Amino acid sequence: MTEQQAEQRQAGQQAGAVRGQPSGRRVAWSRLLKFGSDVLFTFVLPYALLNPRPFGLPDLSSALGTYGVYVLAGLLPTIYIVWDTARHRVLNPFAIFLLAGALSGAAVSFLKLDGVAFALKDALHSGLLVLICLISLAVRRPLFEFLFYGVVAPETPQQSRLLKVALAFPPVRRALARATWLVALKALLLGVASYLVALHFVTLPFGSAAFNAQVATAHAITFPLALILDAIFYGLAAWLTLQATQRLTGGRAWPWEQGFWHELSALNEQHSHHEQSNAD
Repeated sequence: MTEQQAEQRQAGQQAGAVRGQPSGRRVAWSRLLKFGSDVLFTFVLPYALLNPRPFGLPDLSSALGTYGVYVLAGLLPTIYIVWDTARHRVLNPFAIFLLAGALSGAAVSFLKLDGVAFALKDALHSGLLVLICLISLAVRRPLFEFLFYGVVAPETPQQSRLLKVALAFPPVRRALARATWLVALKALLLGVASYLVALHFVTLPFGSAAFNAQVATAHAITFPLALILDAIFYGLAAWLTLQATQRLTGGRAWPWEQGFWHELSALNEQHSHHEQSNAD
């Protein structure tokens, strides 16, 4: 085989590898479908359980009791997240974060609270997230370092190692710290909003069907607000970190493109050679 033929074969293999990667459109559709499933199981179905009349659905409180329906609506998102994590067999730091949030939400769903106590419970998750962000910044392990795994979504152990090396560079560490402050600010805003909404709309004593309907109304207000805040603050945090990562490599590839991992691989090799030269 001539040198030219070898180069052509290598180029063909690389092109085939790129074709084997999911296209941007396919990735967009798969993520859109995933988003739809998330909304269905974490909001629409729990809302319908708590307030079945607008949907023309049977009221399960006659069989489960109002408390049973309330607990089931709180457990349903947890069951879905656990099932989804097990189905994809991905247990990265981002997945662990989602599972922890879901399990904590399921635990507090068993509490029989109303009035101010219920409003505080509704804002509990946001308050804990603010605290975790501050602690992670204090120990110099910004929380968004773990959340960024959900943005980039490494699919192999090698990709996870490459991402870990990239996130260790000082410019990226600074971007991760700023991103974590954005996550804390988002959690603070959502927590305050959830508290005020629950305090205003959930006024009846715990245990009645009307109480469950009021809870559904409050969640119908805070859920889209949470989506908007997530899109703004997590989007900005992810953009800051991606920009810092791409400046290291000089590339313009997005995480779902093969070039992104090629750039990180080249950065890793350059870093390894630099460390070896220093050691010699």
